[in-house]
Amino acid sequence: MANKSTKIEVNNRVNDIYQLLLDGNSRTQIALYAAEKWGVKMRTVDEYLSKARELQQMDAQVERPTWLLAAISRLQNYESKAAKSGQFQAANRAIELQARLLRFELS
Repeated sequence: MANKSTKIEVNNRVNDIYQLLLDGNSRTQIALYAAEKWGVKMRTVDEYLSKARELQQMDAQVERPTWLLAAISRLQNYESKAAKSGQFQAANRAIELQARLLRFELS
């Protein structure tokens, strides 16, 4: 009889499967991965997939202002790193993308 997985193990497995979904893996590929890595059957894989898809739905429900703020923050970070390393074209591109997201007109 197989040992029951702990909540932490299940959460880690769901997160692994979530990443596999983000990487574009199919149900079959995920099932093979899970069988090899954890020795679980398809029914368990489907339970993990269901939980991973719930995570995807939560991520997809991000509202526009929240997403916009995060995107601009990332671009500001890219701009800073690029400028510090002398990659001025990349820094300029990050500025242009920020302006576009904020709907500033560039001539």
